[in-house]
Amino acid sequence: MVATIKDVAVKAGVSLGTVSKVINGDPSVSDKRRERVMATIAALGYSPNSIAQNLRTANSKTISVLLANITNPFQMALAKGIEEVAVAHSYNLTISATNEQSAKELESLAMFERNRSEGIIICSTGKTKEKICSLIEKNIPVVMVDRFVPGIPCDYVGDDFSHAIDIALQHLQALGHNRIGIIHGDMNTYHGEYRHGLVLSQMRKLGLSQDKDLHKTGPYTYEQGEQAFRELLAMSVPPTAILAVNNVLCAGAIHAANQSGVTIPDDVSLILINENNFMWDIVSPGITMVTQSPLTIGRRAANIIFERLRNKEKTAFTATLLAPTLVTRESTRSL
Repeated sequence: MVATIKDVAVKAGVSLGTVSKVINGDPSVSDKRRERVMATIAALGYSPNSIAQNLRTANSKTISVLLANITNPFQMALAKGIEEVAVAHSYNLTISATNEQSAKELESLAMFERNRSEGIIICSTGKTKEKICSLIEKNIPVVMVDRFVPGIPCDYVGDDFSHAIDIALQHLQALGHNRIGIIHGDMNTYHGEYRHGLVLSQMRKLGLSQDKDLHKTGPYTYEQGEQAFRELLAMSVPPTAILAVNNVLCAGAIHAANQSGVTIPDDVSLILINENNFMWDIVSPGITMVTQSPLTIGRRAANIIFERLRNKEKTAFTATLLAPTLVTRESTRSL
């Protein structure tokens, strides 16, 4: 049976108030009583509920993080960056995920508010603007990460995705590719639709093929990457190169290629926009990519939260875009 604060008070022969004062470091308690209470706490194995204590004092010492998918390595690297900063400030971290569902996002944001999170970092579906704005109006610092959503008055940290698309398409074009297939993300999210538009715009500007069948949209899943790759290669005139806009979609595409006997890059070149981590070094052939920086995004977002907690009068919001770079490996070739 778990010991309670009442058990400690009874065994130590003091009031509940005295136990509470000892737990909270109140200097008014005599050394003798403090030692007796601490000895009793140790003997009973009592563990104070720090979250409940902090809620009573309106200080949860908690930063909350809303990710898109906690199984995605990019998202977890982002969370790791946030955690590093939170731990350095002796704060707890609460993590939830939307799974690209706006209803789940609303539910998580409501939970963060109930638990009195002192700051919230959000990778949003883009469909909960009203709720996010209501949290900001209650003076809860909010930082949007990875996915920019217009009309929300808060700080933002992410990669320069527009530039990343430019780099990827220009790399393929320089290798002689004009007919490029794109494995897009979820058009039911704001960022999926926005990034889809960026790709179309840049392809028009570069004079690349405008065949609408070269564009495959769907959820950010391994299965979608597989399906999109198979559909692109089954076209009467298939693309000579494919751009996957995230890591999970690319992994599905690689699996489909292996299962179908398609050789990368001999049959089709493949390029990815994602974090450059060890996983892409052990894949054969090595995957050419335009880099993203989730760990840095997480660190910077958390630092902004703590800066706003220190300086509550600060009103000007910042937008930080991290510059992508091209890492050339064996998955792309010239025609």
